[in-house]
Amino acid sequence: MRTSDGENNQARLVLAGGCRDDGDRARVEALQKLCAELGLRQQGVTQDWDVSFRTNVPLKEMQALLSQADVGLHTMRDEHFGISVVEFMAAGAVVIAHNSAGPSMDIVTPLPDGRMTGLLANDDEDYAKKLVETLDQMSAEQRLDMAKAAREAVRDRFSQEAFEETVAERLVLPLRRTAPSKHS
Repeated sequence: MRTSDGENNQARLVLAGGCRDDGDRARVEALQKLCAELGLRQQGVTQDWDVSFRTNVPLKEMQALLSQADVGLHTMRDEHFGISVVEFMAAGAVVIAHNSAGPSMDIVTPLPDGRMTGLLANDDEDYAKKLVETLDQMSAEQRLDMAKAAREAVRDRFSQEAFEETVAERLVLPLRRTAPSKHS
């Protein structure tokens, strides 16, 4: 999320998601410790903050966070699908996802007309490069165009209507063509 305070644009990182077990909680604690070591101010510790850790947030709060995001980072390697990537895109955030598996094969792919629906990164250095590109080098209009293309992709590929149409085309219709007639 980027906030504007006069002439200074401040980027803030909000890490939001579920904590399923002790391993997840230990990861959050390690990240909080790393932020402290790097001198990043955490929300709740200071009024002016750089990083916020939000775990197990209710749906309404998650929707509010997504609606405020300029960029959505997805860093999981080889995730089979990536529903959070779809959620970022639907919310209008520019997505930077790991260049593997579901996000690269099925989600963050160009539209048929070539418009980009997000960015893919391979490693830490590539994520940093893509963040700088998105936040500092893209114009607001370019980010908006990518967000619009992403929302269109989500609607066309992953909406309830798209799912029903795909099931009808790929499952129901072929089964009807091969089913024996009741009057045979």
